[in-house]
Amino acid sequence: MRASPMLVHRSVFMVRVRKLSEEPGEPEREEGSQGVNSIDVVLKRADLKAFSSRILRIEPGGHTAFHSHTREHVAIVLRGRCRVETRDSTQELRDAMIVTIPSGEGHRFFNPGSERLALLILNLFTEEEPKPAAAAAEMSEEGPKPEGA
Repeated sequence: MRASPMLVHRSVFMVRVRKLSEEPGEPEREEGSQGVNSIDVVLKRADLKAFSSRILRIEPGGHTAFHSHTREHVAIVLRGRCRVETRDSTQELRDAMIVTIPSGEGHRFFNPGSERLALLILNLFTEEEPKPAAAAAEMSEEGPKPEGA
């Protein structure tokens, strides 16, 4: 049985198509980041409390700051090459590869390729995220140095 068109019109949310190439995004301003542009995948909604996502566009040689937090990341390489650096390991990823980074694991995303990297980040919250000052205090160790630093 097909859904009535009336039910579709009563929905609070409407179908919306966005082209990644037309999204301006915002430059990542975290200290230690270089050549990173961020796009919210799921736009801010008052009814969502435990999930967020965004697309990072990282220029060749660019990287996020080495950081950790209480949320778990699932990162999917949409396009390009990505090196995921942690305190203990380095993983090389390519198109359509997925990495899961546990809560509390220090990490950085680095683009070792010659093209812009597009990385879908899913943030899974299992507890309330601390305030930014508290999160910065968590980072007592410095991560690996990016190439050329």
